[in-house]
Amino acid sequence: MVSSRYVKGALISLAALGMTAAITGGVLGIGFGSTVAGAAPREVPSGTLGIGEHTIAPMGTPTDAGDKVAVVVAERPSTMVTHVARKDAPLPKPKPKPAPKPVVRASGSSASRSTASSSGWSSARVSWYGPGFYGRSTASGATLTQGMMNVAHRSLAFGTRIQFEYNGKTCVAVVNDRGPYVGGRTFDLGPGTAGALGFSGVGTVKYRILGR
Repeated sequence: MVSSRYVKGALISLAALGMTAAITGGVLGIGFGSTVAGAAPREVPSGTLGIGEHTIAPMGTPTDAGDKVAVVVAERPSTMVTHVARKDAPLPKPKPKPAPKPVVRASGSSASRSTASSSGWSSARVSWYGPGFYGRSTASGATLTQGMMNVAHRSLAFGTRIQFEYNGKTCVAVVNDRGPYVGGRTFDLGPGTAGALGFSGVGTVKYRILGR
């Protein structure tokens, strides 16, 4: 017969093995049931590559060390959105018109063409008349004669005395007629005046006004 000691030891060993099997089966059953139900662990290991919530943080804010993909939104500098005020171009200022030059008028319209000197003498372009006019009345009413010491001018007052010089000869004549009416000439010498100066044709003489 088998000893009762051996029988008792075998029963204890079988009981221990059964308990171990029961515990193992329960653990495996729980794990398998969780997998079949589709439940995922609530926490994901931080060391798993590519897994983790995307973090959006302001510039300069550190993100979680476990996040492998970090999205950072950069703030736009204020200078990039500042609207520059538009300035209108200044209108050009109108240029001032130059002041008109003063007009110097002489006593007569033809006298302005003569050239004055510091001694009071001036030079002018003159002509003479006589033949064909003897016996006629001048503009002042005097009768023209061959030896009359007169001169014609367009504006000087009748009776004005003028001294003439030509080729070293001088004489004094009185304004008693009007003319000449040819452009570029100032005086028209009477027959006596032209004879005293030895003047004929058209030429330039010197003169000065002595008054009345």
